[in-house]
Amino acid sequence: MNKDEKALNVGEAVSVGATKAFIVVLTLGAVVMCVLGPKLVDIIMTKTSPLVPDAYRYWIMLIGGYILATILFVFLYLMYKLVCRIELGEVFVMQNVRALGLLSNLVFLACLITFVIGITCTYMIFVITVAAAFMTPIISVIRYAFARAVAMKDELDLTV
Repeated sequence: MNKDEKALNVGEAVSVGATKAFIVVLTLGAVVMCVLGPKLVDIIMTKTSPLVPDAYRYWIMLIGGYILATILFVFLYLMYKLVCRIELGEVFVMQNVRALGLLSNLVFLACLITFVIGITCTYMIFVITVAAAFMTPIISVIRYAFARAVAMKDELDLTV
């Protein structure tokens, strides 16, 4: 193995390790936010409501937040499994295509939920709506590329 290959392998290992660490840190941050959920909603309640009276708004934001947290935990789990498969060299496999499809659907679902919460309870959550709306087609395109690569790989495997 030459010097460039060693540097590439070290770079890949660092990148995968950093990605896994980031996923773990996000998970821990999400757990803290779940524990502090009612306090966070109280902070948000200081702002005025676009449509819903405060009595309903509190519960919409709290329940919506916990639904979004559940979506986030599933998303992070799928991401971690995806990174682990890629680390093992299982890149262009149907499991990754399915995982990317699920990730895209989860982000789109989060986009819809944050849009509803943003319209009814607090405009500041539209930042998440916009980010999710931006990421959904990107993940879908990556999923499509992986699906094409899997099909090409399968076709090549049959011809060899």
